Amino acid sequence: MRGASREDDLAYTLIAERPEDHDAIERVLDRAFGPGRFAKTSERVRERGAEFEPALSRVAVNDAGEIIGVCRIWRAHAGAPVFFLGPLAVDPSAQAAGLGLALTRDAVAACRAVGGQAVVLVGAERFFRPLGFTLIPRGRVSLPGPVDPRRFLWLELRPGGLDKVRGEVGPPVR
Repeated sequence: MRGASREDDLAYTLIAERPEDHDAIERVLDRAFGPGRFAKTSERVRERGAEFEPALSRVAVNDAGEIIGVCRIWRAHAGAPVFFLGPLAVDPSAQAAGLGLALTRDAVAACRAVGGQAVVLVGAERFFRPLGFTLIPRGRVSLPGPVDPRRFLWLELRPGGLDKVRGEVGPPVR
């Protein structure tokens, strides 16, 4: 997918994540979040066996061929199969251009296209609301660590997709 911001004339292409993108993505994540990114509760979900889905994850590549953003998707389970979104990061030099929403929108569309039922994430409701994310009702879903309930969101990808989602987000059930 090709996109451009009207504000900054930031041109970019969204593609599925590739193995060769790893180092560049790590640099974007470090610049966006700093060293504290590994202390986040969301990281516990990934460490405990959520399965990374590079084909559903998206990276933004600028016209110079540099990766300037990433939205990662993980297969997980919370009473039913769910996708866990994160991290979502845009290089500080490219922030405020709508790239984060574009990355998320494209990754969510990929999840929907493969038959996914729901997406769960930790993030700012105000940012994710335009894409249809809403607060998870208190006590319905948990993470393996503390999470601010005002930042714990979900999105139904198809009718009834949230009906069985409950409990702690963990690795997919095989």
